[in-house]
Amino acid sequence: MSAVLAVALGGAIGAPLRYLLDLWVTRRVAGPGSARAFPWGLLCVNALGSLVAGVVLAATTGDLRTLLLVGLCGAFTTFSGFGWETTRLWPSHRSAFWAAAAGLPVACVAAFLVAWQITRSVTG
Repeated sequence: MSAVLAVALGGAIGAPLRYLLDLWVTRRVAGPGSARAFPWGLLCVNALGSLVAGVVLAATTGDLRTLLLVGLCGAFTTFSGFGWETTRLWPSHRSAFWAAAAGLPVACVAAFLVAWQITRSVTG
C-alpha cells in the first residue's frame, strides 16, 4: 500500500470518528457557564487520539503505522480544533479558556506518553 493511500484511508476513518465522538460528548455535557463552555468533546477526542497514537507508535511499523498514526490519529485529533475552541472561549469564558489552553496539551501529551511507555514495556 502506498503511504499516500494509507494516510487517505486512515483520514477517511479518523475525521468522521472525531466529529461523531466530539458531538456525542458535547451533547451530554451539562452545566452552566464555563463548565458547559469548556470543550469536553475536544478534550476526549484529542486525549483518546493521543493515547492511541502512543500505542501505535510503540507497536507498529511501516504502512500500518502510517495508516494508523498519520492517517487515523492525525485526522482524529485536531490542533486546529484546539485553536478554534480556545479562541471561542476567550471573550466570555476566561477561566475555561485558561483551563483549556493549559489542560488540553498536558492531557494529550500525558496520554501519549503513558500509552507509549506501557506498550513499549509490554511488547518488549
